[in-house]
Amino acid sequence: MQPKTVIAFITSLQVLWTTCHSFDAQGGGSLAHRLITLEKRDTSPPPARNGKLNFTQTANVTRVTINNPPINLLAPELVSDLLHFLLWTQPGPDKTTPKVVIFSSAIPDFFISHFDLEQLASPDGQIALTQLVDCGRLLQNVTSTAFIAEVNGRTFGGGQELHSQMDMRFAGPNAIISQYENSAGFVAQAGGQISLGPVIGKARALEHLLAAKQINARQGTEWGLFNNDYRDAATLRREVDALAARIGLFSQKALNDTKSSLAFLSPTPQQLNQQLVDFAPIAALPESQGVVGDLIAASDQTANEFEKNIPNSVVKSLCRPQLAAMADGGKSVLNAAGSTK
Repeated sequence: MQPKTVIAFITSLQVLWTTCHSFDAQGGGSLAHRLITLEKRDTSPPPARNGKLNFTQTANVTRVTINNPPINLLAPELVSDLLHFLLWTQPGPDKTTPKVVIFSSAIPDFFISHFDLEQLASPDGQIALTQLVDCGRLLQNVTSTAFIAEVNGRTFGGGQELHSQMDMRFAGPNAIISQYENSAGFVAQAGGQISLGPVIGKARALEHLLAAKQINARQGTEWGLFNNDYRDAATLRREVDALAARIGLFSQKALNDTKSSLAFLSPTPQQLNQQLVDFAPIAALPESQGVVGDLIAASDQTANEFEKNIPNSVVKSLCRPQLAAMADGGKSVLNAAGSTK
């Protein structure tokens, strides 16, 4: 990423943030929200504009299956589809919204991966970064719907930021999560950092973020990143469906009042805004620009071994001299990242 490109990126990001976003504490009021309200209201979600989400409905429950192969990369098309759907979940006149939304994945090894690094400086990427923040904001501020993550694959970077802002999270045996940005010299910018504290506590949040740890299903449950974990994918699906169906039996007003009563635990709009503002100068650092290029070249943002184990892959790639100088060749440092099994 060239310096002039980075400056243009930061300037455009600031303009977009200023002109397109005026959310209040309840999560409404953005330009995107004003546009969506002009569309025809319906009792079922509109088809995903970019085809990255599939919807199935049972009574008061909507299942959203994320399908952006090969790794469910948070590319602009997927982010746009997520935002469009979440805006639809906001209550409105003559409109029935689901009591429960379950997010799951059509990709076996991935739930949601990180943001598309190749799009960081593109116009579409700049818009998608602000939309990603909006998605997190809506997950927390749409209080008439409970959002559940059904995770049985890898959830990295921006994917974990969305995951940690959902109301409930359940894991299968293949779940692995990591907020790996610190290992690459970045910070989580879509609400992931400030959402983790209330979820797992300050000390564990710092351990997870600063060490760029990867957490498996069992440890994630012990830490509070998951409500529960299950021995196989079929049990995970069955238990999540049963929970969602039970919640769907009850009053939506009671659901709304209950979720609203816990809203004080969510980041404020000002805190979320600041996360994105803080991200821009870090992304502009020369070393950050070099890292992005290295990561794209090594991972190709496909389902290769580098991408599947990205927290340790980044450490091995960027810190090779430091690891080699250690007595054990850095094995203890790499093992400290956490288990992938």
